[in-house]
Amino acid sequence: MNKNRLRALMNDFKRYAFTLLAVSVFLYIGVVLPKQAEASINNILLMITTSLFLIGSFIFFQKSLQYKRQLDKIEENEEISN
Repeated sequence: MNKNRLRALMNDFKRYAFTLLAVSVFLYIGVVLPKQAEASINNILLMITTSLFLIGSFIFFQKSLQYKRQLDKIEENEEISN
């Protein structure tokens, strides 16, 4: 892959990760805020969704880091050859 494509993928995955992280924070706040109802199926679903979004965010951060390492390796090889 070329550098521009790797940089674009790195930025895209980082944006996906931050978006999932932000949504999971809002979902968690919805679980934590006191409600009149007791623990219900909605709270369980919110916690499961929050966990899935956090896992997805972690995976996307790892993918972004992987592309960054590839980009750094390509740039290092270009510096050595010049």
